[in-house]
Amino acid sequence: MLIIAMAVVAAGCNSVLTLDVGTCFDDPDTFQEVTDVPVVDCSEPHDNEVIANFDIPDGPYPGDSVVTSAAEDGCLERFEPYVGIDYASSVYVIGWLTPTASSWDGGDREVICFASHVNDEKITGSVRGSAA
Repeated sequence: MLIIAMAVVAAGCNSVLTLDVGTCFDDPDTFQEVTDVPVVDCSEPHDNEVIANFDIPDGPYPGDSVVTSAAEDGCLERFEPYVGIDYASSVYVIGWLTPTASSWDGGDREVICFASHVNDEKITGSVRGSAA
């Protein structure tokens, strides 16, 4: 399910649990067990934009490799409808934030897909419908 709605999130560090589609953010200090990210207005230079959120089916934690595979497949599937161009032709790459084994135990099933510039350049404006 692709949700096309602009997020209204206050600038500053926000919990990854509040990252809605359309939220722009800068890279955290590390991508190991991310809990908060620096959210910025999309009109300002930023590193990433959330392009989709979806849940992994409930059940016992399936393991890191299954979660990563589900994230990659799900984010790739949702890329073109949001950005407006096929992934292979785009200047953007996808990344994702996934539940960990410990967050899974707390009920977290959400994958957060985001787009970044292939050359790690800052993005100004939204990637939504950019066909870039």
